[in-house]
Amino acid sequence: MKRTKEAAFETREGILDAAEHQFIERGVSRTSLEHIARAAGVTRGAVYWHFGNKAELFNAMMARVRLPLENSLQHIVETATTIEDLERHCISSFVELQGNSRLRRVYAVLLLKCEFTADMQSLIERERAIKEGITSALTRLFTRLQKTGRLHPVLRPRLLALGVYAFMLGLFTDYLRSPERYSMPGDAQRLIRYFFAPLESESSRSRRTS
Repeated sequence: MKRTKEAAFETREGILDAAEHQFIERGVSRTSLEHIARAAGVTRGAVYWHFGNKAELFNAMMARVRLPLENSLQHIVETATTIEDLERHCISSFVELQGNSRLRRVYAVLLLKCEFTADMQSLIERERAIKEGITSALTRLFTRLQKTGRLHPVLRPRLLALGVYAFMLGLFTDYLRSPERYSMPGDAQRLIRYFFAPLESESSRSRRTS
């Protein structure tokens, strides 16, 4: 029984690996489950045994890299006491994009190779839910930091949360399109510092430099 479960897991992982490469090569809308099955060296029936449709497979592919990132963000949101804590998290996430080939492939599929067609409606809804979850969590964090005097008092936490989300999404997208333009990790540290520096309250800035 244990070996059977291990074999099923290995087959599932092989299908997801093949999907990453096929989506990169062909684009999501032009990749069929037959393409993925052939690339994985399995039957189409094996693909359907693990995944009901392409959208379900796509979501599983995203979950392999998204869940660790989402869990680490949730930890930061719950424990951060300064803007610098979030800044460090954003820097490490951006630097990891360079060093983690799977992360790079999956985000390249999502941001550069994914056409949001009608048959991917569940993906559209999931992306919307993820964005809402991230920005709501950041809003709570910024509200807390503002109350403790760590965030500039004139800033609006909700708009700032949307700004951080859009800024990081833009950095990821531009890096994936033109990685040769970035010198990492130095550029990651400087670019993200440029964004976060104006957000700090005067007292937080003084504590950082003292």
